[in-house]
Amino acid sequence: MRSTILLLAGILLLFSCEEKKEETTMETPETNPAMEKFHANVETTKKLIDAFIEEDTTAMAMYVTDDFIWSPPSVGRDSLSRSEWISSMQTFMDSYDEITLTDPQFYAGLSEEQEPNGDVRAYGLWKSKFAESGKNQMLKWYSVFFFNEEGKIVHQAEWYDTADLTREIE
Repeated sequence: MRSTILLLAGILLLFSCEEKKEETTMETPETNPAMEKFHANVETTKKLIDAFIEEDTTAMAMYVTDDFIWSPPSVGRDSLSRSEWISSMQTFMDSYDEITLTDPQFYAGLSEEQEPNGDVRAYGLWKSKFAESGKNQMLKWYSVFFFNEEGKIVHQAEWYDTADLTREIE
């Protein structure tokens, strides 16, 4: 009887020591709608940048709303209209040749809760030549592009040291 109890205890011990196997299923994470918007808006941002590089303000204007607001890096100038933005872009294009953006990087814009919201933060190094002298120019750049639900840019805020432009021209 004692050996039967020990045998049963051994079987119970054996069963209790066996690793519990659970069925696992591979779940795909749910798609984040804000990140889907972000990826689509990065493509729009790239098209806008390409149009700028091609010096095509008409194409640039296609990616912004009629009530677009531009916050340029210049101190004392803010909330400029779409027409002022186009005029400024054309002036830059007329003043510089061989405009390129090197190492562009795009990151998700964030809401107040620090969650992706579909907007685009862009970084890069603009290189060009001052048309009048042919002197090379470089400009570190950061910009935030804010989008509406239709995927058009409603606001662009830019930062760079405008003194870099003067330094490079002189």
